[in-house]
Amino acid sequence: MPKQHYWNGLHVPYITHWTAEAIEQPKVVRIVGRGGEGIGYEDENPVTDRRHEALWVRSGLGQGRGRPDFARLNSLRQKRAMRYSLCQVCGESVLDSRADERTLHLMGAAVPIAEGETTTAPPLHPLCAIESIQTCPHLRRGFAAALVQYTPLWGVAGVVYDPVTLAPLPTPGKHPDDLAHVSIGDKRIRWTLANFTVVSLHGVTPVSLEELHAMAEEDARGAAAGGQRVGAT
Repeated sequence: MPKQHYWNGLHVPYITHWTAEAIEQPKVVRIVGRGGEGIGYEDENPVTDRRHEALWVRSGLGQGRGRPDFARLNSLRQKRAMRYSLCQVCGESVLDSRADERTLHLMGAAVPIAEGETTTAPPLHPLCAIESIQTCPHLRRGFAAALVQYTPLWGVAGVVYDPVTLAPLPTPGKHPDDLAHVSIGDKRIRWTLANFTVVSLHGVTPVSLEELHAMAEEDARGAAAGGQRVGAT
């Protein structure tokens, strides 16, 4: 069971970045590799620095050390949560929480989650989703939840670099920290400094707040009967 961390009485989600995890980023350079031309590091490690053809930011691992930055995600834990279907809040697997193996997803949104929509947000347990809605200011302004049957890898979220000037291209959103979503197979992926894994959501069934509470209560009863912990408490 992953260790749970708290800060000033708040439960810190598993994927949250801690200040002790900040590390200096190496200079991005132009390289020519097996897949063609793109960006890289002079001291690039092909095992840890490159995945799905994209170059990845380097991220430290110091969960629980320093202060949590609730506005940022740790790149390594986000990738791990996506790959192994771990809850973004408590870090435990979500696959054993439903007999049909659908996963619960939650977004800050004013409209329902759409079929085929892409996201960098890992799944959650219902109890953890309720906790997030109650404590996250962004989600309190509005959220959408859904049970999802299938979440295949779609691509990466990151900063795309200009192939000519090697300068970062403008972000696609309204905020400076918004990231471009680049799909696997897109020629831009070798020019992308990736921060997060992106999946697409299929077999989407919207979940209301009332249904979410019912799911959380069912999980809590099951955990109590089985003597196991399911999600955050």
